[in-house]
Amino acid sequence: MLEEIPVKDKINQFTEPREKKNKFSRRQFLKFAGSGIALSALGGYFYWPHRWQYIVVHHSAGNYGNIEFLQKVHRQRQAGDPIDAIPYHYVIGNGNGMKLGEVASDWRKENNLWGAHVSGNNSARNFFGLGICMIGNYDQRPVPAEQFQSLVNLCKQLCNEFSIPAKNINGHGLIDGERTLCPGKNLSIEKLRRSVTA
Repeated sequence: MLEEIPVKDKINQFTEPREKKNKFSRRQFLKFAGSGIALSALGGYFYWPHRWQYIVVHHSAGNYGNIEFLQKVHRQRQAGDPIDAIPYHYVIGNGNGMKLGEVASDWRKENNLWGAHVSGNNSARNFFGLGICMIGNYDQRPVPAEQFQSLVNLCKQLCNEFSIPAKNINGHGLIDGERTLCPGKNLSIEKLRRSVTA
């Protein structure tokens, strides 16, 4: 005949080890989760502003431009963009709206936010690529020497700061999947790459 185990002992037999195990598991989980969150935050803090791998050069295709003007155009063309900033990280003036060769940026670059300067066909170029807009239409006229030199200087600085190889400097229309003449036939990306590595 089987010996009858008291009800209290039956309950303890099944719950005590489980409770101890659960307490240990929860404690371990919280410990590892806390460490994981801290490491992710720390890693993100160092990674986020240093993730840049590309530079994408654009022209505005208009003869006038500055941050405020590009902001207004961006609001009209991409009203759904949750980031209320120009689509580029930098703008270089042509003397009409900004000084010739003047480099400006807004809070998109200040906070290292992704760009909105290429199509969804190349979303990695928006997320990992710094967009530079040259004010002017360089399909119709040559790039002023001072403005081009500012572009060279800025690209050199960015390539050095983020270890971006010169081959990763591209014109918007030279990226596979993009259907545009931007940055124009008169803005030579090959010349830009050579100048950056010189």
